[in-house]
Order: sequence, then C-alpha cells, then structure tokens
Amino acid sequence: MARKILCAGPTAIAPEVLDRMTQASTNPDLDPDYLTFHQQVIKKYQQLLKTEATTFMMLGEAMVALEGAVVSLVEPGDRVLVLSNGVYGQGFADYVRFVGGEPVVFSQDHRHGLDLDRLAAFLERDHDFALATMVHCETPTAVTNDLAGVAGLLNQYGILSIVDSVSGIGGEKVDFDAFGLDCILCGSQKVLSAPTGLSLVTLSKRAEEKIADRQKEIPSFYLNFKNYYAYDDPAFAFPYTMSEHLTAALDEALDRLLAQDYLSLHARYARLTRETVTASGLSLYALDHFANTVTAVCLPEGLSASQLLDTMRAKDILISKGVGPMADRLFRIGHMGNNISEDNFRALFAALDQSFTDLGYPLDQSLEATFVALLADDRP
Repeated sequence: MARKILCAGPTAIAPEVLDRMTQASTNPDLDPDYLTFHQQVIKKYQQLLKTEATTFMMLGEAMVALEGAVVSLVEPGDRVLVLSNGVYGQGFADYVRFVGGEPVVFSQDHRHGLDLDRLAAFLERDHDFALATMVHCETPTAVTNDLAGVAGLLNQYGILSIVDSVSGIGGEKVDFDAFGLDCILCGSQKVLSAPTGLSLVTLSKRAEEKIADRQKEIPSFYLNFKNYYAYDDPAFAFPYTMSEHLTAALDEALDRLLAQDYLSLHARYARLTRETVTASGLSLYALDHFANTVTAVCLPEGLSASQLLDTMRAKDILISKGVGPMADRLFRIGHMGNNISEDNFRALFAALDQSFTDLGYPLDQSLEATFVALLADDRP
C-alpha cells in the first residue's frame, strides 16, 4: 500500500508534478526561453495573491525567504514589532536580533488568533516601529491570523509588514494589494504541493523603497532581496543558477491548484475535519481563528503524539505531532494542497480509529463513520 501523507507539510505531490521535473532539459543560465518560462510561473503564482507587485523566487526552503526578509528590510537599530501567538511568530525575534534590530514582542495566548482590539490599544501607546513581523497561519497550533485586520492597524502608523504565509497562501484568502501588505513569503512545499526547495517573495513599493534607502549595506549576497528583483549583470538573468526542474514542478502544481475553487476546497475540508474530530470526543487546540490548512488536536492524558504517530506510520499514514512545548500533546492533520481527497481522508480517519483502539484509547464515535456521514450531507 502506498504511504499517504496527511501531515502539516511537506504535502503530498501529484505524479504529474513529479513527472514535470523529469522533463526539464535546458540550462537556465544560458537559455533565454527559460527566463520567459520563469516569468510565466511567477505570474501564475501572483494570481493567488491578486497582485502584480514585485515577486521572485529564491532557491532554498522557505526559511531562506523568512530570514532574507529580515536581513534585507531590517537595519541595525530598527525597532521591530514581533507579533507572536505561536512558536513561529516568536522566532522572528531571533532573526531581528541577528541583524542588530531591536525586537519588541507583542505576545498572546497560542490558542487564539491575534486580538485586534488589544493590538490597536498597544499601538496607540507605542507605534514607533519601522516594521512588524507576523505569521499568517501558525502551523503548530492551527490558528490563522486576520491578515487584513492586522495590516490595516499597522498601516495606520506607517509600519511595514513582513508576513510568513508559508502555510497560508493557496488555502487562505490573500489580497496583497487590498490588504495593504508589504512583504509576504511562501514556500513550495506546503499548500502549493510542489517539491521542497523554492521560496517565493512578494514586495510592495514601500518595501522596495525601504531597501533602497538603507544606510548600511545588506549583510548578505544570497539573502539580499535586491539581488533578485534588481539584478543588473548583463550576462545572467539571476544572481545564481536557478533550478529548472523545481520551477517546472511548481508550474504544474500551480496549474492544478488554480484549476480548482481552492479557497472553498480548503475551507470545506477544514470544517469537515474539525466536526469529525470533535464528534469523536477529542478537543481542538485552537479556540478561534481556525486554520483552513491544518487542524491541531489535543490528545487524551497518558497518550503521546509519538505513540500515535508511530502507530499511524505502521498503517502507512503520515500525520504531524505538535511543535515546541506542545510537541507530544497534539497531533496535527494537514488538509492542504494535494493532501486533500475523499479517499485520503477516509483512510486517515479509519487508521486513526484503529490506532486509538490499539493504544487503549477508544473514541466515543468512529471518525471514519462520522466523516462519511458529514461528507454525504455536505455534497456541493
């Protein structure tokens, strides 16, 4: 039996996407046709953000873009508001410190989305920030923050935004221009369901101006965003060798995603997953602002995520455990990208039913039977 991937990323990759990688056959450093193709892929990706703003790809896992955003936009001495309601949100503080910035952390309970009223009150008292960082979808906790609401508050004070939407873009609504965003970051391996290895960056004019007006040089070449959108070496189109194979795979993955009503699909499977899980007697970790791409579930006392994941893996199903302090107290289901199919989720819930029984924690109600019943009542 083929192993099924239902984790919070990297996601399952369609055979057609993998096939496109093997069809790549040129040299991206030398072939001008590759540049045309590369730009076409960028335009497809921009459709997910509803923008024509400056967008480029970096070769490397999404952390390259996250760190690159701070390296490129934050200067020594800049005060940076770090919006933190999860492990990943808090992590931006380290990046800011690495480049000599001054992180000021706005912390909140990890089980809730960012509270706009609290944030508004905070900004009334202190809004002397060059930039703010935030995570759109906190994958460890399955909380999605109100991107438009947060950006609206920041824009009242001219604070530029850096947004990690690695687990959001493609599954959550993003309107880069209408929301007034400045820098949004994505990776190929989550909702886009392409192979790991590409990061995608979109910048506003304000962000480009912030980079252009720096007093000190960006302390990196590879992470320097300007080298990607304003590279002026006449001999080459990119500051380094691009991966034609990964770009081709991403192109196919974007075609598959854009051919669907992808926002409705993700919202539907997120709701079905939450309803199925809670009907069984289990509890969700998030208490509001539920993500459309991942669900985090609390485990019964005495049962660890490691035990559950080992049991599920023996049944050829991959799910995720928690991250950080909750690493062994949660399991997570990734209903994102190519993970989503009726067959995958029936197999997932059947395996969870059996795994909980095998481990001595039978559920109040069958997950598989509940999902099938809910699905029957929820046909489009």
